[in-house]
Amino acid sequence: SDMTTANELAKKAADLQLVIDKYLPAPSGSRGVCPDADHIAAELMWGGIWNEPGLDHKLRSIATITAQAVNGFDFGLRHQCRVGLSLGIPPQTLKAMILELRFWIGVPNTVFAFRMLQEVIDERKEWQALDVPVDAAWLATVEEMEKRGHELVRKAWGEKADQEMAKTVTHEFVPGAAAIVDGYHYGEVWARSPLSDRERMVSVLSALMRRRHMKQLRRQIGDAWNAGQSK
Repeated sequence: SDMTTANELAKKAADLQLVIDKYLPAPSGSRGVCPDADHIAAELMWGGIWNEPGLDHKLRSIATITAQAVNGFDFGLRHQCRVGLSLGIPPQTLKAMILELRFWIGVPNTVFAFRMLQEVIDERKEWQALDVPVDAAWLATVEEMEKRGHELVRKAWGEKADQEMAKTVTHEFVPGAAAIVDGYHYGEVWARSPLSDRERMVSVLSALMRRRHMKQLRRQIGDAWNAGQSK
């Protein structure tokens, strides 16, 4: 039979939680408050949605951490950072993701996300040992940054995406400021980042979806398809 049973979802949830909950400092304070909520969280979320085809667990974690960074709730963000680290995502990859999100969701949200992530990293010496900053020189001029940024965008998202970058309202009204932002965003932050193109796109799409920027989301989905990403 092709039918999915509740027991199968519960088994998948239990298998995943053996990995993602192994470093929980203490049982969740919300667990047991409403048994029905616990039941739904296990079977629907961890057993069902998190095991749907299309994204592996690490990519799904990146999408979820991004969404929680937009939400800005400490419980959800701290927990999902712990899930990501428990799945084997390196601390510097998560920090690079949050740094890139600064250009999509703003400074306050990302400052808070950095703080939550660092608190979780500091829970374990193994994670602290992996938390080594990128050692790379910065380019000397904005023009060099902008040039490299265009090259990286064309490589990752295609020629059309690079051309669309210059058509925003920001580029029309404050072109100097837009050039500086693009130079640092794409020419420096992207160049220094360990994120893969797929990891970056998953994070960007999650951020735009959570912030309900639908026009920009549609454009980025088009860029993802042009770059060979699947539905």
